[in-house]
Amino acid sequence: MEFPHEGESIYYRYQASFARNRDGDLLYCTGPRAARIQEHWHWISIGLDTKNCKPKETGEFHRIELGDELRGLELYELRKADDTFFTGIALSSAADSPETNKDFETFFSGIILRQVNFATSYAEARPLPPKNYESTTENIVSLFDTYLRYQGEHDRWIDSGRAYFLERVRHFTSQARKIEFCLPAFPCKSSNTHKVIGKDPDRGELLALERLHGFVEAVEKMYDAGAKLWIISDGHVFSDCIGVDDKDVDEYGEKLIKMNRAIGLRRGSLDRVGMKSLADLFELNRYKSKIDQNLQFNIPPIDHHVQTQVTVEAELCRRILMAGCQSWRSSLRARIDSQDDTTLALYRGFSRFMLEDLELHPFTRSLSRSKQKKLSAKVAFEMIMRNQAYSNLVEFLYPNHIRLSIHAHNNAGPKIGIQLFDPAVVRAVQSLSPNSNSMSCRGLLHIPTPWHNAVVRVVGSNISYVTKAKAVRDALAEGKITGGLRTQDDEIDSSGAVYFNVCTTALGRAERKAPESVKEQETCAEPTKPVTTSKAVTPKEGIAS
Repeated sequence: MEFPHEGESIYYRYQASFARNRDGDLLYCTGPRAARIQEHWHWISIGLDTKNCKPKETGEFHRIELGDELRGLELYELRKADDTFFTGIALSSAADSPETNKDFETFFSGIILRQVNFATSYAEARPLPPKNYESTTENIVSLFDTYLRYQGEHDRWIDSGRAYFLERVRHFTSQARKIEFCLPAFPCKSSNTHKVIGKDPDRGELLALERLHGFVEAVEKMYDAGAKLWIISDGHVFSDCIGVDDKDVDEYGEKLIKMNRAIGLRRGSLDRVGMKSLADLFELNRYKSKIDQNLQFNIPPIDHHVQTQVTVEAELCRRILMAGCQSWRSSLRARIDSQDDTTLALYRGFSRFMLEDLELHPFTRSLSRSKQKKLSAKVAFEMIMRNQAYSNLVEFLYPNHIRLSIHAHNNAGPKIGIQLFDPAVVRAVQSLSPNSNSMSCRGLLHIPTPWHNAVVRVVGSNISYVTKAKAVRDALAEGKITGGLRTQDDEIDSSGAVYFNVCTTALGRAERKAPESVKEQETCAEPTKPVTTSKAVTPKEGIAS
């Protein structure tokens, strides 16, 4: 879902980020111009006056403009008295113009330097790699391949993706460090009540989180340093686009954190799956008092195409995100207008998806079908822009983390698609018909997720089903199944996660004998790919009777 790097936001001026010790020795450097910084570090350290700096406990933020061979670069560095190393970032100089906003540039660079996680042991303290780390690395990659990886259309895992993923894992295992993954996901429930049971995390989120915890546990069994998977919620990135109020995103996130904690306690560790939000990344609690004083930096407003209730905090996060990391809107528009295959397919896919997702929203229900389509196209454009900006931010802050995705990428890297539901025990279906096909994945759009679906358990079956809530309600109304909502709240699972618990009726069993009336579609289950628990569900398998 990435596009060529074209823009003039701070992200597109990024040249390198680094860490150095108090003596001025460069410990680590990464970024598109890292080699240039390393080559000229002696002169940079002189410019930083590294030998004489005496940082304060509260931290000091330094900015210098470099000259000679490095002319055209600006360097920011964060120094704190209690730190053993300092972090810095190099940017290409912005063209002097009324639009240049040095206050925001300084603010945003400070956020990056406080939040950046290089996930590396610096040279002077790096331990020797374990003797068997290469074989361990291979085992972890194979585990991921069979446990989590989603195999989509035009998959490139075998020809290039696996080698890329192995290098990312080796970055950690060669240092005997905990392996760190990041997954932008779990935003909020869809506003379309035909898709979901309600606004809160339910059994779908529970199954997905259990699967992620299970993967990290499996890594721990073969690698002493273990792993951690960070869920970086993108709820406030898109909430105003998808018709969800910001407060609903906040409440969903709070309940998801509680659910994740309960799973961690039950499984014996609170440090396997962590969670961060856009507000966490932008340190809004740090600036809480200033938000009321209009901490805006004269940055551009956000375009809102759907009426939702926004909060001051979430809106500020969106503005900071786009001001710091967005690409050129004109570039995306040009690619769409020129009929670029990949871009056009993504744009049309998002347009169709948003037309469906917003069909029950109060703001759109009064619109004609043609106006709904025009609105969906505008929202799709905005979502692609925001998705790219958020991807840029994650790359900024987590340059060495292994990047996972719930989109159907070709798995060549840097992002690898994963299945949140275990295909051995969960099947995503389009309806509750016995001959229903598996859900199809539209291009690069979502692999089946908890926040666009509901979970159904059928009495007598060891398979859970993921489908649209309307499909269940329709089957109940038609007498094909009996049952309803149930909250599992017992000694096994105290999360209170809601799901549909149903039994098939004589009418439903009679329908099971009817011939298939639809063609087989592209599946999101992977019958040819092994899983770690038990035999995968095949695409033809229908709902249990």
